[in-house]
Amino acid sequence: MPPHTTTPARAAPVIGAATVNRSRSALARAGLALGVLAAAAVGPVLAGASQAASRGAMRSLIRRAAVAAGVTALVVGASAGAAAASTVALRPLAFTPSGHNFGPVTVGRTAQQKFTLKNNSSTATSRLTVGLAGSARFSITADTCAGIRLQPGKTCTVTVRFAPTATGAVTGTLKAAGTSRAATASLAGTGGGYLYWSNYQNGTINRANLDGTGVTTLVSGQNYPVAMAVDSSHIYWADYFGGHTVSEANLNGTGVTTLVSGANYAVGVAVDSSHVYWSYAIDPSGQNNSGTINEVPLAGGTATTLLSGQNPEQLAVDGSHIYFVNYNTGTIDEANLDGTGVTTLVSGQTDPIAVAVDSSHIYWANYNGTINSAPLTGGTATTLVTGQSDPDAVAVYGGRLYWANLGNGTIDEANLNGTGVTTLASGQAGPQGLAISPS
Repeated sequence: MPPHTTTPARAAPVIGAATVNRSRSALARAGLALGVLAAAAVGPVLAGASQAASRGAMRSLIRRAAVAAGVTALVVGASAGAAAASTVALRPLAFTPSGHNFGPVTVGRTAQQKFTLKNNSSTATSRLTVGLAGSARFSITADTCAGIRLQPGKTCTVTVRFAPTATGAVTGTLKAAGTSRAATASLAGTGGGYLYWSNYQNGTINRANLDGTGVTTLVSGQNYPVAMAVDSSHIYWADYFGGHTVSEANLNGTGVTTLVSGANYAVGVAVDSSHVYWSYAIDPSGQNNSGTINEVPLAGGTATTLLSGQNPEQLAVDGSHIYFVNYNTGTIDEANLDGTGVTTLVSGQTDPIAVAVDSSHIYWANYNGTINSAPLTGGTATTLVTGQSDPDAVAVYGGRLYWANLGNGTIDEANLNGTGVTTLASGQAGPQGLAISPS
């Protein structure tokens, strides 16, 4: 965290149960209706059979007939509902899991998943065939299902490997079939990808494979680089000290170019298909343009201030909004790409410092050691990961979360629900910016 805030300094820097319930409710209402109709039919018969019966006795007989008919219909309805529930919940032949996303896997490396096939019916299958459809990047490495007659209640297994040979997302389907029944499981995976991050202590921009191997310094000689962004052709970063610049380079680190100079304490940078965006931190010395979010066309042109009066740190952008954290006020905010419609998505955070976004959620790092998320449409904030060492950057890609720990110099990852925390790179000199590219 750059020393511009008023907070203390940081240390080194299925149609399922709902349908069944509705079916039961409908059948119950139908049963009651049948009971009422039966009562209406029984009434005149009883009246003709005994003129001497009192009106009270007649009403009692009618009620009993109606209740009996209604109960009969309700029993039938409940039985039908139970049968429907059994049909929905238990398929004759099914894989567990029903699908798997292998996530991002570095080109040249592999990942595996075991699927368990179970026969939930009361009869054995015919001899099973097992196969794959879709991308050739998926292959079967182990199979105890093919050619067997799977007995009732028994299981077998199939192991699928994902081995990307190029960058990009692919899908496939695993299928097991007999003569009259079949089961499928969906497959997905993303090949390739690179991590990019800035080390502020030694002024470098760095790259590694998504699994943390192949760490390479792309650019050196920068002055406290604190933020990173990447698109299909360039990397972008902001230098907090020195010339206060926002710069770009080719993905291999060549062709370093200054896009914006005099960027007073730039702390965040983001990019979309047309613009580069950056944030100016509030400057205690009172320099102009502090506390703003700005943009400049990728093709070059005049810089524009979109928002002022903020206390911004790092930024993220999607096709419709800019997302940013306000460090001192503890909020996660969004605005339209032209700076209008500022909305607070999350409040009450402790030292929010970095932000990332995917199609459904916003993710942020709190400098007190947590990684968090909330739905883009609004809802409760969730703490996903705790106990981190001054996390100062966060990114999301291929169904995984990534962040940089400024305090202990690591780059880490986890599943989107916060499980499976893994250190990918260590020994970094103050990592602060972080971005991910598929190529």
